Amino acid sequence: MFGPFTATTTLLARENYAEFAPFQPDIPGSLLEARYTNGASAFADVAGARVHYRDQGPEDAPTLLALHGVYSSLHTWDGWQRALGDDVRLVRLDLPGFGLTGPNEQREYSLSHYVETLEEFCEALGLEDVAVAGNSLGGAIGWRFAATYPERVEKLLLLDAGRQNVVPRAARLFSQPGWEMVPRYVTPRSSVRSILRDAYGDPSKLTSDVVRRYHDLVLRTGNRRAVLQLVEAARPAPMEPMAVECPTLVQWGEEDDWLPPALGERFVHEIPDATMETYPGVGHVPMEEAPAETAADAAAFLGIE
Repeated sequence: MFGPFTATTTLLARENYAEFAPFQPDIPGSLLEARYTNGASAFADVAGARVHYRDQGPEDAPTLLALHGVYSSLHTWDGWQRALGDDVRLVRLDLPGFGLTGPNEQREYSLSHYVETLEEFCEALGLEDVAVAGNSLGGAIGWRFAATYPERVEKLLLLDAGRQNVVPRAARLFSQPGWEMVPRYVTPRSSVRSILRDAYGDPSKLTSDVVRRYHDLVLRTGNRRAVLQLVEAARPAPMEPMAVECPTLVQWGEEDDWLPPALGERFVHEIPDATMETYPGVGHVPMEEAPAETAADAAAFLGIE
């Protein structure tokens, strides 16, 4: 007679623990794969990492390679996949150190290593003439990739893109000497929710399912250590953008407190063939917070209206 009550109480206890308990244990990748893969998910062994990716859309459509930011995953592009439908071949991956990919064998998370990993990924999938869309950290990787391999990248989309590794303020604070163990183990869901609310221009758009997904994937074994190593790699002075010659669309949330729109304008001034679109009321992850508007502008830029 107490079965349903016990089950409900146990579930509530687990949710409360995830929400508030300071210490959060790692979650094995195999358990998360059962929860966060679908029929489009695949894995490729690339540059010392088992890379989780999704390749959706017709092979003869324009190919868009999408790169997420820090603490994120390929799921942040779900809205674009729905909006662009059959008009684009959307290829997105969990970058090493994030999502279901997890850490790479080298424990190397410099921007140059990400660029070379992306090149090997394109070789593995046979991707030749692509457009690259990158948000935050993914943008920092994307424009370096476009400059390093101009023969492969036809167009570039920079969404609230970093110039170096982009890490939330709290993570930078806790990466100081003596604090390293805090973000590695003390990551209740409430702290992830706080970071995401800071990233969104309109926090009311942030659903409990999105927060749960971010939190679960942060806890994937090895990911928290990888973020600390990524922060360490970001400490040297940022690199200035190398020459990008391909047409570029800069998309920016006007309420981005991490990377203000002025940084997007700087990209426009530095890249000869660049234009910019901004989104009122939108924060640091515009493709997730405003997928319809941002995908429509991306489609126009790709010439698939």
